[in-house]
Amino acid sequence: MTATGIQAGSEELVPGPDSAYDLVICHDDRIVFHDHYPSPAFRLRMCAQLLTASDVVLGAIDASAANEVHELYQSSSGQWESAPDSVVNAIAKLCRRWGVQVYVSTTRKKTEAPAALYSVITEYGPGQTVAEHFTSREARRASLVERADMFFSSRGSIPERVLADEQRLAALVGAFLMPASVLLTEAVLDEADGHYKPSGRPLPIL
Repeated sequence: MTATGIQAGSEELVPGPDSAYDLVICHDDRIVFHDHYPSPAFRLRMCAQLLTASDVVLGAIDASAANEVHELYQSSSGQWESAPDSVVNAIAKLCRRWGVQVYVSTTRKKTEAPAALYSVITEYGPGQTVAEHFTSREARRASLVERADMFFSSRGSIPERVLADEQRLAALVGAFLMPASVLLTEAVLDEADGHYKPSGRPLPIL
């Protein structure tokens, strides 16, 4: 696995919930570490820690090399907050001599609400309601299968005709949980106001 397409020295963005500050460390072009952080400064701290106080690079950096990285990091303390990516770039340049590549990638995360929610509402009694929401019917069905499987002595015992119908699956779960009731509901996102609205009337599973 290589780090192709990951650029070093990326443009810094204002830290925020929609920004991802990735750190990638490779040894001979093989990724040995990849994670993301809430700010460039935090990413720099983790970069220095990983290269000087852990075995994340699988022994590619010995004690002497780790000490060089540590000294460079400490000597750049004035840039830790003001220009952290510049320090990462300096560390990356130093590490190349040992066959270790350090990359940073700063991107904006695009978070989109799902267009629809598929829910299972289990009412165990007054004030005892559990709502589970899924982004697809398939995910909801998988959850129902898992719940139903728990009531059998061995997995794979659910009848085929029940597996083939989500309503029957929910009815089976409801039967095991009696006197609780189970509802399957669906809601779609109204882009105009950003709220989910029912796409139909929830029906009890009998």
